[in-house]
Amino acid sequence: MRKLNILIVEDEILIAELISEYLIETGHEVLGIALSYEEALQQINLRKPDLILVDIRLYGENSGIDLVNHLNGQQESIPIIYLSSQYDQRTLQLALNTNPYGYLTKPIRKETLWTSIEAAYQLYLSKNPINTYIDIFDGKTHHHLNIQNILYIEADHVYVNIYLTEGQALNIRKTLKQLIEILDVKIMVQCHRSYLVNRNYIKSWNSDSLKLINDQVLPISRNRRKDLE
Repeated sequence: MRKLNILIVEDEILIAELISEYLIETGHEVLGIALSYEEALQQINLRKPDLILVDIRLYGENSGIDLVNHLNGQQESIPIIYLSSQYDQRTLQLALNTNPYGYLTKPIRKETLWTSIEAAYQLYLSKNPINTYIDIFDGKTHHHLNIQNILYIEADHVYVNIYLTEGQALNIRKTLKQLIEILDVKIMVQCHRSYLVNRNYIKSWNSDSLKLINDQVLPISRNRRKDLE
């Protein structure tokens, strides 16, 4: 299964931390833990998760069901799995009415969590297929390029250099802004005004730079640090 960037929306911090450990153990990235409706919206807008685990009961006036109803009204859909210790029929029906991709009851077992996430994301992809290919012309040759094979992209005035995982590089007459518009922004992250990086190939980072799996080091600008968290 591909590595997913997952947000946990859960106001019981010990449960949230345990779930986080389970997710990291299986190779997923935990973008953060939100305790309330308001925190969740802030994190979602900032970090663009691939999938969200949402407790039905949250700190504050608004519930997890309120959060999912709000997200369902947005243009870009995100797969949701509910977490709950509530078993009453009314709560279950209210949750099911929001068309979630899964529903897990506490206590959460890690094997059930893993398989539920796998099934939920596969179902999401079947309903929302991602175009993983782009067509690029370098002035001589047309390339049908798999986005997953892009390591990083470097701006070079009115050109960009596209570096691939196999070691090749393509020089294209486009701006970085034009490429961002046609690429899957969940896979690619802009770490600097001159660099766009494939999240799946980031090996490590600090406040000033990141290292890719080939040990290439790229700068991180101050206003882009939060995008990498």
